[in-house]
Amino acid sequence: MTNILCIAGAGSGKTHKIITESIAEIERGGKVLVVTYTISNQQELRRRFLASFGKQSDQFVVKGLFSFYLEDMVRPYQQALFSQRIDGIFFNERNPHLKPGSTHMLPGRKEQLKDKSYNSNHFLTQCKTKAHTGFLAKLVARIAKATKNAAAVRLGDIYSRIYFDEVQDLVGWDYEVLKALSKEMKSPITCVGDFRQTVYETTFGQKAPKTAAEKIAAFKSMGFKEEALMRNFRSIQTICAISDEVHKGAYEATISAVDDVPNELSHHIGVFIVKQSDVTDYIKTYHPVVLRWNMASGKKILPAWARCYNFGGSKGLGFDRVLILPVDSQMHFVLDGATPFPANAEMAQNKLYVAITRARYSLGFIVPDKKAMRLRLPVWENPLA
Repeated sequence: MTNILCIAGAGSGKTHKIITESIAEIERGGKVLVVTYTISNQQELRRRFLASFGKQSDQFVVKGLFSFYLEDMVRPYQQALFSQRIDGIFFNERNPHLKPGSTHMLPGRKEQLKDKSYNSNHFLTQCKTKAHTGFLAKLVARIAKATKNAAAVRLGDIYSRIYFDEVQDLVGWDYEVLKALSKEMKSPITCVGDFRQTVYETTFGQKAPKTAAEKIAAFKSMGFKEEALMRNFRSIQTICAISDEVHKGAYEATISAVDDVPNELSHHIGVFIVKQSDVTDYIKTYHPVVLRWNMASGKKILPAWARCYNFGGSKGLGFDRVLILPVDSQMHFVLDGATPFPANAEMAQNKLYVAITRARYSLGFIVPDKKAMRLRLPVWENPLA
């Protein structure tokens, strides 16, 4: 069977697709593995499977990406590179090989030693029992080459279908792993994600692919057939249209599948500009969830009691009403919608898309009062003013 890259727009039911296809495969006598990145998504997959299938099943296996790398692709074959057992994972927030606060590499951290053998200090902590998450995919790729893709062959014998979810957050060496798997596995691989929602990275360095365009091209070069899920079961069409403008022309148009708005929410639907001076009254009136760049954002604007999430932390969630506090690199989109995001602002672009697509029925953008006139979006009229 052909490997599939499913580009699943926000709210398009990607989890439903994975669960329903997995249940059908299990009922045919197969076994399914789902690999995903975030803990919250692992929990959601297990919860949705249990709700749909009615019971737990050993034939439905969900693993985190790093656990999958270590348990299925590194540890059974690590003797090809390192003899001491790798017990666990060390989660890196920064490159562990760089001197703190600098771009200079620490001594003894190069990938290979003088005799061309692999250096454990490059891939592992100093105790040699934990693998750095930032170099784990690279370690997987090196072991796969040394063992002639033994892990991929074994996985194909165990599972009749494998899903990789949230593939938009994979970069660089992760794609070398996918390439190794797709070459040897007889079981079909389905990769699901939305490259507009790339807000994390799984590794360090500048190895391609890193941009959305590079990632999609990498899947095509591996022979993956592209599919798209563009119906949005979360947001009304007005919000879908605004979300499409963030990456204008790069993806198929999103069509809302939301036909009905609850009566108690129907008095305020659509997309609005909210002046900074009206923010407190707007939140009092509609009780939206406020989405911001980080915890320090908007301290002088937002009331202390407002319910807030960071952009990245809101990923995978949905709210009836959303109020967004844009950062400077996102404000031009709110003001005119015509100025394209520069190439170096892809993270700000993606985080704005994530924030917009959390909203079901109403969406507000906070704008300084002096900029809130004659914009493309209606300004909320404060009845309390």
